[in-house]
Amino acid sequence: MKISLVFPPTWHPSQPYLSLPSLTGFLRQHGVQQVGQRDIGIELLDWLLTREYGVEVYERLNDKAKHLERQAQGESGPGSAEHYARVVESLDRFPYLIDRIEPAKDTLRGEGFYDLERYRESLFLVDKWLELISTLYFPTRLTVVDNQFNSYSLYSSKDLMKVIRDEAQNPYIDFFRQRFLPSILAESPDLVGVSITATSQIVPGLTLCRLIKEANPGLHVTIGGSIFTRLVDNLRRCPSLFDLTDDFIVFEGETALLELVNQLSGKRDYSKVPNLIYRQNGKITVNQPFYSENIGQLPAPDYDGFPLDLYLAPETVLPVQFSRGCYYKDCAFCALTLDHQNFRQKDPGKTADDLAMMRDKYDTPYFFFTDECLALSPTKRLCQILNERRLNLQWTAEMRFEKNLSRELLEQMRDAGCLKIVFGLETFNQRMMDFMKKGIKQESVRRITNDCIDLGIAVHCYVIVGFPTETEEEALETMNFVVQNSKLHDSYGFSCQPCLFDLEKEAPIMSDPGGYGIRRIMRPSSEDLSLGYFYEVQEGMTPDQAERVYQHVYEKISEVVCELPFNYSMADGLLYIARAKSTVPSAP
Repeated sequence: MKISLVFPPTWHPSQPYLSLPSLTGFLRQHGVQQVGQRDIGIELLDWLLTREYGVEVYERLNDKAKHLERQAQGESGPGSAEHYARVVESLDRFPYLIDRIEPAKDTLRGEGFYDLERYRESLFLVDKWLELISTLYFPTRLTVVDNQFNSYSLYSSKDLMKVIRDEAQNPYIDFFRQRFLPSILAESPDLVGVSITATSQIVPGLTLCRLIKEANPGLHVTIGGSIFTRLVDNLRRCPSLFDLTDDFIVFEGETALLELVNQLSGKRDYSKVPNLIYRQNGKITVNQPFYSENIGQLPAPDYDGFPLDLYLAPETVLPVQFSRGCYYKDCAFCALTLDHQNFRQKDPGKTADDLAMMRDKYDTPYFFFTDECLALSPTKRLCQILNERRLNLQWTAEMRFEKNLSRELLEQMRDAGCLKIVFGLETFNQRMMDFMKKGIKQESVRRITNDCIDLGIAVHCYVIVGFPTETEEEALETMNFVVQNSKLHDSYGFSCQPCLFDLEKEAPIMSDPGGYGIRRIMRPSSEDLSLGYFYEVQEGMTPDQAERVYQHVYEKISEVVCELPFNYSMADGLLYIARAKSTVPSAP
């Protein structure tokens, strides 16, 4: 059998995503050799950022301007006076941008990446170029890392069925037909797997599935990824999605995909495929119980076939995993633990072997641990092995502000190549820490951030504003921990990402909303694929008040945080920190 795995737009352009290389490595380990994998997101971006494509855009903008000049209707929306004004503005900007877009792309892939002003200017040019392209599909807006379909809801199956057929507002229909569909079909795969792991991939991913099924109805298409893992119950009530794909693989996909391949080659008994959701004879079936992998037996990710030279960075940064799941998993707000149902830890020695192999095979020392948080004892053993073997890796990872995260372990991590640690701070107010069930204390946060800075390990903090019952004063206490802490925010590589609390579908808080001060939960009936809810609270800030405070917190933190590159991209920030450390003069 021939398998084609596809990662659709849009994801961050600095580095590949881990899902397809993990599946590819597993399939090849089990004898399925005809596996191809493509990151269509980065291939598409590379093509859009070319003079050749720009010439085509210019012709279409001119045609659009002439059409709208004669027939523009209304003040806003597609085909309106506003649309015409945007197209005219884009035509005015075009000569400036067309001469600079390919040099901007080259800058991000070369030595100019490390010149902060050139880096900023290049990202600005790319964003303005994508904004220009977007005017053809107004009011849709494309950015490097996202897309906004302003006329449609991503969380309504009815809207999704419309937008994936909307030739005027969905640019991916043009992109895929012109650039990708022919090459996918020319490979004559027996199965196409599409990984949808972010909301920005929902419309592009489903559009691609529709085009593939319409071009070749007999070709088996399956969708995987964390988005639909969180929508298992919803999929039972959305039969229209099964017109676009034969089935969905939810939770972990390695064994499920392998068994699906085996069934397609044999008896086609889909009841044997773990974690599969499929429609048969008009009935939607969910294969349970859900299966979790023995990660000790999983191979290293296989990036063969990925266009590693197309990412917008001068060096390759590879995602890896040391564990799956969260060893803590009590945080009341967190739905991430759903992706991996239980915590499992890889062997440190095997992980070190995998890292050494990938370093040599893909010629890079840079790695990005995607674990929800590294556990302390296995991390200590891994760092001992990395130090003993002198692998000279450079990496970043996520951890918790555990009281047992000692300065000694941090020093071992630094010596093993850890350049930055990502922490979920969420709040610095102790009442809120306890209420969120974070399991951490203010004194641990202070000590660990100070230890990291003293040892030369950069720090990232995630912050949540507006968790139920939080007051404005409590939110500002968290803000002030960052804003008034010059030792922290002046440390090289520091980043901080505030976000507004979202009541997510599978978060632990949903098991007892009343206990968390939530009085009422609402969801528009049309949003049958909603990943979150509207709500009312009994005390603390209302959602509207929280949004206002969030804007204030975001603005104040932005004043003391270096947005580019550190708040923009963990991978870019890792490369900047590595460069800064390599240029520090050694002691005499």
